[in-house]
Amino acid sequence: MAKKAKKDQCCADLMSLPEEMEAAVRQRGGLEELKSLVPKRESLASDAELFQALSEPIRLQILHALLETALCPCLLKEITGLSNSKLSYHLSTLEEAQLITSSPRKKWRIYMLTEKGKYWVKTPSGQQTVPDGK
Repeated sequence: MAKKAKKDQCCADLMSLPEEMEAAVRQRGGLEELKSLVPKRESLASDAELFQALSEPIRLQILHALLETALCPCLLKEITGLSNSKLSYHLSTLEEAQLITSSPRKKWRIYMLTEKGKYWVKTPSGQQTVPDGK
């Protein structure tokens, strides 16, 4: 059984790692090289915002509706069954993530998918190969 390392010494000595882990780290140029390959948290903020926007089923439903055609809020409200305030919140979240955009037309506001939104809607999870964890 391995000894519990002190917090500041955790994994500092590659020799105390399991052999396959040590080999994998060395193959990638050592720990410092491996750390340099991993993006900084700050640079992943926009990705996190995107995934947060995609994490709500009602927003996915809105995106799928907009994949069919550009729509006004009154039609989106009928499709989703949301109240005005909830629909407004979800549309705002999708706009902030740059998945949808809108434009005024006379007294209407029309929502449509951006290219980024089209990409994410056309890549549904059911069509991706997902490992089964075995």
